[in-house]
Amino acid sequence: MMGLGNGRRSMKSPPLVLAALVACIIVLGFNYWIASSRSVDLQTRIMELEGRVRRAAAERGAVELKKNEFQGELEKQREQLDKIQSSHNFQLESVNKLYQDEKARPALFPLSSLLRDGVDIVCFFLAGGWASGWV
Repeated sequence: MMGLGNGRRSMKSPPLVLAALVACIIVLGFNYWIASSRSVDLQTRIMELEGRVRRAAAERGAVELKKNEFQGELEKQREQLDKIQSSHNFQLESVNKLYQDEKARPALFPLSSLLRDGVDIVCFFLAGGWASGWV
């Protein structure tokens, strides 16, 4: 009779399997090294992009502040323009009303004769009428 341990082979690995395992470990190590270096490169790039985003956000905030400032200034100028325009319209209406009132009232001296006489009087004074005795 045979013993229980005689039929078993010893647990020795063949050199080919051992070489394959070493090759797998080398390939896995190389892949890990490549992945790690890519990861570092990507982390560096992420940090650069985050810096750009922060700068862009700061610039955007400054631009928005300027925009709000200019909009406030524009609103003030529009209000001033509206005041000036309403004042102008009021003055124009006053002049038109005065003109209509003068037009409706019978005049003792027509305006055209006053202007003509006024021009004649100015010409008379410029010609030296009082000094030369034209009275």
